[in-house]
Amino acid sequence: MKLRRSAAVRRSLCSGLALLALPALPAQVRPPVPEAPVVLAQFEVSPEGDDGYKAANAISGTSFNTALLDLPRPVEVITAEFIEDLGAREIGEALKYSGSLSDNGTAAPDDVTGNNFYNRGFQSFTSYRNGYRSFGVADTLFIDRVEIIKGPSSTFSGTIEPGGTINLITRRPGANPAGHARVRYGSYSSRRAELLYSTPVDAAGKLRVLLGAAYEDYGSQYDYAGRERKVYGGNVQYAFTPRTRLSFDFQWQTTRGSQAVPPIFFTSTTGSYVRDVPRTFNRAGPESTSSIIQSQAALDLTHQLAPRWAVRAGGYFRGQRQGRNTMAGSQALVVNPVTRVRSVARIPTVQLTGNDNYIAQASVLGDLAYGGVAHKVFLGFEYVGVIDARSQQFRRPVNPPNINVDAATRADHALGPWSAYTTRFADTVLDSGQRGYTVSNLVQLFRNRLLLMQGYRYGQFFQNSENRLNRTAASSSQSADVGSYGASFRVAPRMTLFASYAESFSPQTATDYAGRLFAPVTGKGWDLGPKFDLIEGRLAGTIVAFAIERSNVLQPDPEHPGFNTASGVDRSRGIEVTLNARPARGWQLVLSYANLDVKTIKDPTRPANVGLSPPNVARHQANLWNRYSFAAGPLRGLGAGVGVIYVGERRGNNNLPNLPQFRSPAYTKADANLTYARKLFGRSTTFSLAVQNFANADYYASFSSLSEPRSMTASLLTRF
Repeated sequence: MKLRRSAAVRRSLCSGLALLALPALPAQVRPPVPEAPVVLAQFEVSPEGDDGYKAANAISGTSFNTALLDLPRPVEVITAEFIEDLGAREIGEALKYSGSLSDNGTAAPDDVTGNNFYNRGFQSFTSYRNGYRSFGVADTLFIDRVEIIKGPSSTFSGTIEPGGTINLITRRPGANPAGHARVRYGSYSSRRAELLYSTPVDAAGKLRVLLGAAYEDYGSQYDYAGRERKVYGGNVQYAFTPRTRLSFDFQWQTTRGSQAVPPIFFTSTTGSYVRDVPRTFNRAGPESTSSIIQSQAALDLTHQLAPRWAVRAGGYFRGQRQGRNTMAGSQALVVNPVTRVRSVARIPTVQLTGNDNYIAQASVLGDLAYGGVAHKVFLGFEYVGVIDARSQQFRRPVNPPNINVDAATRADHALGPWSAYTTRFADTVLDSGQRGYTVSNLVQLFRNRLLLMQGYRYGQFFQNSENRLNRTAASSSQSADVGSYGASFRVAPRMTLFASYAESFSPQTATDYAGRLFAPVTGKGWDLGPKFDLIEGRLAGTIVAFAIERSNVLQPDPEHPGFNTASGVDRSRGIEVTLNARPARGWQLVLSYANLDVKTIKDPTRPANVGLSPPNVARHQANLWNRYSFAAGPLRGLGAGVGVIYVGERRGNNNLPNLPQFRSPAYTKADANLTYARKLFGRSTTFSLAVQNFANADYYASFSSLSEPRSMTASLLTRF
């Protein structure tokens, strides 16, 4: 299937770029950037230019290191210092302070896809790790920063949902020995220990190594639930010469524990949520266990061919094995008319899955000038393969009885051994692959005041699937081409106006009733607004107006229950505001706000959906993180932070009627963090206390997730 842009879109883009190329005012001329050869660092982003919570550059959006102020794309960066000051236990806690991101409400800490989320109102299942498509739980130990790509951007990342994605940038070994050790203890008997160390190995510093390990045992607000996680990983870099460098990044992780199904129920008689079920009730119980093993590794070789040309080639592997006893069942409470006992149904399933993914990438970067015009040219190739992605599911011949939500004992939760699950109802094997070819160019004009970006990507997909249960097989292939265009114009020395248009595609692995693979989900979107870094860097931010359309959305097939059909168009438009400020020395704050208007504008399959918004997406959401650190005086070393998250009312499950009682009400959540740093035995040591939901607000994080009650985490960090 070919996806073509209209000639009208191209003409409008050219007209817009021509208007932005008007002659510059002499008083606003930015000094020309001195000519310098391409260096290997242009293929990666460094935190050296960051100032606390404010990042200077990003690699997401162009595939090479670019100043955020000039980048003609909406990219938001969460720095390592922000993650540390927040006391984030998971990356998802930091993502919630981004203006247009929201929790999908269904991902548990042991979720195999990690922190999937809504970005600009559209759910995203894909994340990236150092530019490689990945998924899985990302431990904070190895994450240096998170770059949030807003809107369609397939010229950067290939497969991407229309709302955008995140690119996790991992830590790199430094030129000097450094490291830290940390222990944490918190509510629900949660505990964690971690160790990270980086050092050059040889005297010349050609070989550098970063190694880390963590162990954690997390409790839960729900009965019987909890998990144990072990993580090992690191990064090794070797510089053969100043022009050639090899990097190896790896992580191995195991997660084991018992799962939780939040007590979100309603009654069929009143059609409203039941709020008096004990908050600790867990339908899954102690025998609903999960075991996940994830491994991933990336090998990259970068070489400078000539003073202004460099090449990069790399590969990435990710493997996962999982065995778990999941729990399903209706959310409707069953009330016995005689005894008035309230119970819910349980449908346990044993699920065995495994898959191996590998990616190969090659790219060329040229930093050159001809005809008096500076160019940054990027040429890239990528292949993504999935080998033997298998999923098997088994159920018991007879489901266990309903369980009492008010007086269930441990014995009542019994599910029986996995050997009792003899009814096989799913057994599939998937083999798929993608090829992508990318070309992009960043043009600098008028003494670098005007930057024009053009990008194009052509992708091919194939899939072979086999259902071993009903002995059927299907094969299919598709292709798609997308473009990306943008312009950034310096209207003042530290202020730019930018406009961009971008497209995206996301292949779908599902098939319809006839066994045909669905066409990719496609997206197209516009962004427009100012970026600024004012008052000597003390106030930076962006104000962005945007509009996105998403097509080929899967909907239940009304003629064939259990299958889907691809139809409909969703639209998201709104305004995002992000501010990063230092009002005074030692005082940092991050403020974000998003006004999102997301709705279905076309759905031939279910016309009643037209005009409705997706679940878990609020019209208004705002976040503020505010922290002050004392650098001198008797309180030197003391720091305090307070964060507030506001999320407006959201629609509930999109498979239920659009009724007021099925909406998640608006809520406000407040977090706090207190730290004290000092020298202890000659080492920099920091004591901290983080309090999540310190007002103990009771709210629905989504239609399927309750809020976590007030919780605390104390930690001790020593740097060496």
